[in-house]
Amino acid sequence: MTVRPDSPAAIAAANAQEKVYSCIDADQNFRLEAGAGSGKTYSLVKALKRLIDERGSAMMQAGQQVACITFTEVARDEIAQEIERHPAILVETIHAFCWSFMAQFQKPLRNMVADLTDRQEKIDEGGGIGRKPVEYNLGFFGVDEDKITLNHDDIPRFMAAFLAQPKFRKLLAQRFPVIFIDEYQDTDQHFMTAVSEHFFATGEGPLIGLYGDHWQTIYRGDYGLVDFPDVTGIDKGANFRSASAVVTVLNKLRPELVQEVSDPELPGEARFFHTNGYSGVRLDVNHFKGDLPDDASRQTAARLRVRLEAEGWDFATDKTKVLMLTHSALAAEQGYPNIADIFDRNEAFAKKEDALIAFLADTLEPMFDAYSRKRFGEMFRIIGGGPTVDRHADKTAWNTDMDTLRRLRENGSIGQVLDLLKHSRRPRLPDKVMRREDDLERAGQEPAEEEDKAVTRHRRLREVPYREVIQLVRFLNRSTPFATQHSVKGAEFENVLVILGGGWNHYNWPLLLEFLKTRKIPAAKTKGYYRARNLFYVAISRPKRRLAVLATQLLSADGLAAAHDLFGAENIVDIGASGL
Repeated sequence: MTVRPDSPAAIAAANAQEKVYSCIDADQNFRLEAGAGSGKTYSLVKALKRLIDERGSAMMQAGQQVACITFTEVARDEIAQEIERHPAILVETIHAFCWSFMAQFQKPLRNMVADLTDRQEKIDEGGGIGRKPVEYNLGFFGVDEDKITLNHDDIPRFMAAFLAQPKFRKLLAQRFPVIFIDEYQDTDQHFMTAVSEHFFATGEGPLIGLYGDHWQTIYRGDYGLVDFPDVTGIDKGANFRSASAVVTVLNKLRPELVQEVSDPELPGEARFFHTNGYSGVRLDVNHFKGDLPDDASRQTAARLRVRLEAEGWDFATDKTKVLMLTHSALAAEQGYPNIADIFDRNEAFAKKEDALIAFLADTLEPMFDAYSRKRFGEMFRIIGGGPTVDRHADKTAWNTDMDTLRRLRENGSIGQVLDLLKHSRRPRLPDKVMRREDDLERAGQEPAEEEDKAVTRHRRLREVPYREVIQLVRFLNRSTPFATQHSVKGAEFENVLVILGGGWNHYNWPLLLEFLKTRKIPAAKTKGYYRARNLFYVAISRPKRRLAVLATQLLSADGLAAAHDLFGAENIVDIGASGL
């Protein structure tokens, strides 16, 4: 949408930006809390451009840079492009930034490797540490006769250890007098704790600016607003994405960060549909308590879609996003029934908590997609290393392995794909997956009576047709906010339909609504409340024009009252009966 400089959102954004500038001028650490649709990256880039204009030349002459640390490569590339890759600014992901600083200090790195008690077996098998160079490229831990390679998770932990030593803190501050951290709320906890303890709490070190939104934390375990010492909080009360009807719901959900809209006259809607009027028998098992039976769930969602289409919704994929926060038949029918069954339809596979699912979804499938499109540079970036195709024989081997992978993706099992990758190492299997393969081999072909659950799950996954992985990845990229949260830049859609249902270990939607109304949250439920609240917030803040929420589980009086408070009584519709 076109933004007028005098619009309510523009005025609110300008006020927040001036506060950022004041902090920078006063050398005061700050945190910009930027809610959904507020233009966080825009604010960050504006601050970088101001630093370039005012300090860029002097910093370059002094051999210094502003460091901008990003959570994703997508954000890194976007920010670098916006500042035209100015040499006064170093824009890197957290891992690349930390490694660029640590790589020169080989002796301390070797000492840290020696302190990894859980890696001693691998260290011994590789011939010890000695004076071998420590490297970081593919993201897998290993020791061989020539070198030591670090795991992805080692990098921020090692950086935290470096920051615990005054001489390294001094070197970092001399090199980077200003550091911006994008998506601070999802940045590695070890790194952020070290920054807080050694910079914020002491008042020493570089000027640090944090950009993010703790309400959009999904991946980390601490969902509240962290109280960093000596950090000035700045709220950006603007929303350039959504119509007033949607922003009104967001403001009621989050009254401590009220957002102004860009165009108060933009037509929009936000409605809440529930099924309390359903007269049939509801489910009463595990995490599906109070939910509709599978057939009724499908029929209800289908009827709602017909209604919305009749009212002008366009369900073309580029217009409408359906976010299924459920693992009922609505999700399982997408084409991965065996995977859903193996995980008992909980959210572990949707969040890619299982190492094998994460590898297949985040590495193998994107790698194969890049290969199929002949984007070979992208392919090697995904797998974390440069090409080893200098000779004709290398190219032939790559093509042969990729052709085999293509066939197995279409007609083979997950196990057959794993067997190929163990042989070809294109790409190499992660350590966690290899350990599971080793555990399974030791367990034997037949499962024991008291076999470890993780081994049993891995055994069953190997038998699943690989095409279910393809369907699962398509579903995750299309239908869950886990995909839109960070991996899809500026995830927003004309219309969004959010379906809240059962099947989750960690997300109880009826209970979330009750807590929103009563505010009586037991200590044991606090983390679960924040986790569910944040995911709900991420989901309902995606639309530009139209929002519809469908709750398939039975809601209590307090839960229904919360929906009334958020959406308004006139926007609450019971579609549990046969008609709409």
